Amino acid sequence: MNSLYPIMKLLGESPETVEQLGSKPKFWFRWEGDTQPWLFKFTREHTGEDWAEKIGAEIAHLMGVPAAKIELAEFNGKWGVASRSFVEKEKGFDLIHGSEVLAGRVLGYDKEKQWNQSAHSMDNSIQAIGQSFPGVEATDELKKLAGYVVLDGLIGNVDRHHDNWALLRGPGEEGAVVRAVAPSYDHASSLGRELHDERRQLLLAQGRVEQYVRKGAGGIYWDAQDAKGLNPLDLAIRATAKWPLYFRPWIRRVNALDPNDFNAILTRVPATRMSGTAREFCMAMLLITTDALRRA
Repeated sequence: MNSLYPIMKLLGESPETVEQLGSKPKFWFRWEGDTQPWLFKFTREHTGEDWAEKIGAEIAHLMGVPAAKIELAEFNGKWGVASRSFVEKEKGFDLIHGSEVLAGRVLGYDKEKQWNQSAHSMDNSIQAIGQSFPGVEATDELKKLAGYVVLDGLIGNVDRHHDNWALLRGPGEEGAVVRAVAPSYDHASSLGRELHDERRQLLLAQGRVEQYVRKGAGGIYWDAQDAKGLNPLDLAIRATAKWPLYFRPWIRRVNALDPNDFNAILTRVPATRMSGTAREFCMAMLLITTDALRRA
């Protein structure tokens, strides 16, 4: 039997610095001698943002998608998650968020416009990342980005806006240079985390889970003229057809996924954090998205 995921219990003196990026309160802290800092993010009340973030990261690791290390955490009785930094700042590395990347590569891109930013399209993102790396290296990094898009489709992550992906920049022979697409992060807006159990039960009973999955609008647009972002599952399927070189390897990885592995991930979340109904709903979602991606 799989053991439950541990919960990091933070002390009152844990916070070091406050993180300004994003809408939720969060702070950086150090954990048990780890040389890398961790970011604690509070869970909004009446949501499953904590378990969604944890499960999303675990499924990413299961697929082989590079992603931040996430642990369930608690601070002063408040629930949240802790995310280990993957940026080695002491070695001169930093992040260039997608908004900055696109503003530097796409004419007229407004990096300050986070909501309804239709220029944050798949085409523009591929163009900007492709221009950020030389030759075959660009192909490798675009394949990595494709993994994030397929992951989003699998877990229903609707929050891949232009500050929820980034490039890693580090020291080079002639100054700082872009080194890689950063690991995936911020998967909390997925797996029906905003639903109450009564709603989950209704959707399950009425066989409407797929309708729910297909309804959500994501943070990436298919076309700059579209009124809203494309559904994450639809985006992954369309992108696979248009850019098979980048996306098809990840569809093959989805083909190899075992539902028992999903179940093992879900059952490790403590019942105090995630109800049985939420677990059943997540499993239903994952079976639907896996099947759809396998047919892509």
